[in-house]
Amino acid sequence: MTQMFDKDPQPKPRTPWYSGLRNSFLTGIVVIAPVGLTVWLIWTVIGWVDGFVLPFVPDSYQPEALIKRVLGPETEVNIRGLGVIFFLLFTTLIGWLAKGLIGRSLIRYGETLVHRMPVVRSIYSGVKQIAETELDMSIEDAAKLVISAGLVYPPSQLGDAPDVVQIKDEKHESAD
Repeated sequence: MTQMFDKDPQPKPRTPWYSGLRNSFLTGIVVIAPVGLTVWLIWTVIGWVDGFVLPFVPDSYQPEALIKRVLGPETEVNIRGLGVIFFLLFTTLIGWLAKGLIGRSLIRYGETLVHRMPVVRSIYSGVKQIAETELDMSIEDAAKLVISAGLVYPPSQLGDAPDVVQIKDEKHESAD
């Protein structure tokens, strides 16, 4: 109810016509950025592994050479990810060999040689220590922890971390 001497209510300021477009664009960025960055990161890592591994594959087994033999010499195809498959197969083969008696003795001999080299010894022992650690968290939680540089810590591990401060959401805390 208005009185005779009440001031007129202030009119709402007009928003520019492009503010809706700007808000939609920013919302789109928030939605697309995580998906785009994830796809880009996976694509880049696969390309990096391919670039590192494929030069070790003999020419007769190069994917492009096999495709040209089957489909003809004029065929141009770049198959991304085959280096990753070669890497996985090679790593599995090495792991299978290392579990045997000959593999274990070769690894032991190689480690004695490495432990005699001053700089290499410290790097190798640090990397080996990290590789042999059996964390009590899922692969997803470990990936989140590494990618976020320790900012996102799995809730199941908060009790084990003495210096981690857990920030609670004020909305949920006030409801309790």
